[in-house]
Amino acid sequence: MQIRRASSEDIPKIISLLKSSLGESLLPKSVEFWNWKHLQNPFGESPVLLACEADEIIGVRAFLRWEYREGNQKYQALRAVDTAVHPNYQGKGLFTKLTTQLIDEVKKEGFDLIFNTPNEKSLPGYLKMGWEKWGKLPLKVKLKVPNKSEKASKTKDWEEIAGLIARIENSPPWTEGVRTSLVPGYIDWRYRDCPIVDYQFASDGETYLMIYRLKEGKKGMELRIVDLFHHSDFGKNQRELLRNEFNQICKYSGTIWVSFSGLNYDSDILNLGLVPILDRGPLVTLRKLREDLNPKDLNWKWSLGDLELF
Repeated sequence: MQIRRASSEDIPKIISLLKSSLGESLLPKSVEFWNWKHLQNPFGESPVLLACEADEIIGVRAFLRWEYREGNQKYQALRAVDTAVHPNYQGKGLFTKLTTQLIDEVKKEGFDLIFNTPNEKSLPGYLKMGWEKWGKLPLKVKLKVPNKSEKASKTKDWEEIAGLIARIENSPPWTEGVRTSLVPGYIDWRYRDCPIVDYQFASDGETYLMIYRLKEGKKGMELRIVDLFHHSDFGKNQRELLRNEFNQICKYSGTIWVSFSGLNYDSDILNLGLVPILDRGPLVTLRKLREDLNPKDLNWKWSLGDLELF
């Protein structure tokens, strides 16, 4: 068995392994989706490790590049994402071997930390390999009285806010805490071009940008605010515009509850009143890569968009 870094020529076989190991449920398995996620990422190409026997790929382990920023301090991060082992080789420690070897390699490349949101099945394995629980992302949840209008909401064109996006991504950090670094191209890649979720937005085109998704669930329509950006010139009039637009979106979509991160949004911006903070978000785990940096001690300000699975 050989363990090596993946190349672009390996992608079709990687997709074949993902399908045979994980099936077609949850996230799609396609060359196009893999390329968007691991090659077109503005933070850089993902480090991917393969286990091969003869000419066949029997295991894959991928870390998605990410960058966080607090003021002028940047943290080069990775998100532990795609992994699969061929059914004939499962239960032989290959997942652990690939993960620990990739950790050793990225340490030498200067990365600062790894984060992810494991499920209950995979969590014990990560804890054995040095991951630590940060906790569940606190969520703010606001119940709304369903009042769906027959008027259809108009889908907006992302090109209309291209100038605002460029301004956001080229401005200094506007809030405290550790947040995703808004490098040029990030917002379009993460939201506009995302092939699996139809993200929408509310914006005046100049001072604010609220990115959200509508998600139909067992309890009804959820309006999930995944990111919210605004500038210092976001004043009283702009706040009123955002509130009106937000209320119209809720009305026309039949939203019965609104959710957003409890770490970095002021409920007063949307005039939601007192909003309870619930321990219901995804469980976040962290893996240190530097002896002089414990990522659990950082002042994290994750948005829901930072931690959604994709």
